Amino acid sequence: MLVAAVLAVILVLLGLLVFFGPTVPLSQDQDPEAGAAGPARCEEHGISSPDPRADPEPVSGAENEAAGAEGAVQLDEEFTADGVTSGYHLYTRDVDFDEPVGVVVRLHGDGGAEYAEPDGLLNCLAAVAASHNMMLLAPLTPDVNGEETWWEDISTNLPWLQDLLSARVLETYAPDTEDVWWMGYSGGAEMISYGVLPRSPQVVTGGAVMIGGGGSPGALREEPTAEQRASLDLTWITGTLDDGSVPYAPFDALTAAQEGSSWYREQGFEQVRAEFPEGEDHFSLPQARILEDALRQ
Repeated sequence: MLVAAVLAVILVLLGLLVFFGPTVPLSQDQDPEAGAAGPARCEEHGISSPDPRADPEPVSGAENEAAGAEGAVQLDEEFTADGVTSGYHLYTRDVDFDEPVGVVVRLHGDGGAEYAEPDGLLNCLAAVAASHNMMLLAPLTPDVNGEETWWEDISTNLPWLQDLLSARVLETYAPDTEDVWWMGYSGGAEMISYGVLPRSPQVVTGGAVMIGGGGSPGALREEPTAEQRASLDLTWITGTLDDGSVPYAPFDALTAAQEGSSWYREQGFEQVRAEFPEGEDHFSLPQARILEDALRQ
């Protein structure tokens, strides 16, 4: 009888434990009202936690009010040169101006979607650039046709770009002019390979990264120096699925990148790197990680 009573008590206690669960306090991660933590904001662009660059501080209006100040984020500032006007974002946050400073000029794709969201991909790219003590300049094409492309009117857009870089970055902040990099996506990559490199190679002193495009210009308008041919790091990265075969991405970026990288290699540029990742399309490449890899070369 005693044994049966003891067993009955044990069964009751076990039933209560199953019903109510353990009495261990819930941590914040366990608290159902706390909500599950989402992925870091730059994870989709190739920078994951615990890397501190994976979740940069949001771009705020207060920082924008400090236009021209070191350590600020200037958004949608206006710049005019020779009657041509457009805007730009300039990220100088977390850059140490007591040390040598570099510059990354990032050119958007057709339509300028990235420019319209300065707290998205551009903020992630700026965090990567700042970790190498580099500013990020993200201009908006002055495209007079209203299609917001860089490559359709190179003769207008390139001089404006050069003047912007000179007046608002080089003269204002006096960075290391031997550490100026260019990065372009899609139509921005085309602008670098068709416009910047063959017409003004002197403005590219560190290297250039072409993502999702970057075709062959067919001719060099300005002859690069032997040093430029030997030292410029030129990188093309386009996915194997980025061949224009889908309606929402009709540009054959894969062929353009293959032809562009081969052409520049044939012109004697010694530091040409071309990668064509399997299974990647026009929108899936981790651009922040690509920039990090290029700057670490």
